[in-house]
Amino acid sequence: MREPEAAPHSARPAAAPSASQLRDMALHGGDDARDAFRALWDGYYRRLSAFAAAYRGLPAADRHDAVADALIAAFKALPSFDPRRPLSPWVYRIAANRFSDIARRAARVSTLPVGPAAGPDPCSVTAGGSSTGSVDPPAPGDHAAESADRDLAQRCRAAIAALPDSDRRIAMLRFYEDFSASDIGSALGMAAGTVRWRISVIRSRVKAAAGEDTR
Repeated sequence: MREPEAAPHSARPAAAPSASQLRDMALHGGDDARDAFRALWDGYYRRLSAFAAAYRGLPAADRHDAVADALIAAFKALPSFDPRRPLSPWVYRIAANRFSDIARRAARVSTLPVGPAAGPDPCSVTAGGSSTGSVDPPAPGDHAAESADRDLAQRCRAAIAALPDSDRRIAMLRFYEDFSASDIGSALGMAAGTVRWRISVIRSRVKAAAGEDTR
């Protein structure tokens, strides 16, 4: 599936439309609807690609199409979206359903391993879809601290990667998207209380893997 054509370059990027504006643009149709889809794609493609990596059963080769299908489904559902609700958990709920369906189909037709492969690293993508890595060279005296930070990040990443699939998705949404327990519950179809409990368990496991005292 082809990505939407890039928007013409402008000296000053326009602010992203609000959830209410996106819904209205989708309802208007024509160029407004096209711009609404472009805004959804720009705002969520990288983020959902990282989220898709938390589904071990979703083949890496299918992730682009899975994310595109989820964004198309979200766009088609925009006219019925209630703008009084937060947009991101709603989009992630649609994506979670799509990813789960594709992973189940893949499990039925293939016995090959379809675990995590090359793709966006959930630990290096922020809520805005950009990399968290620094592009500035460290100061001469910062090498030891940088090495320690890198080692800590690797241990935390490994701990999250080793979590059960459902906990990996919760960790992705809590630590990298900064979702509340209620928003995570909305996105994943879980009770907020259950999400809070799982976040507590996940924090303990990650701290233990990082060598921190969890007592």
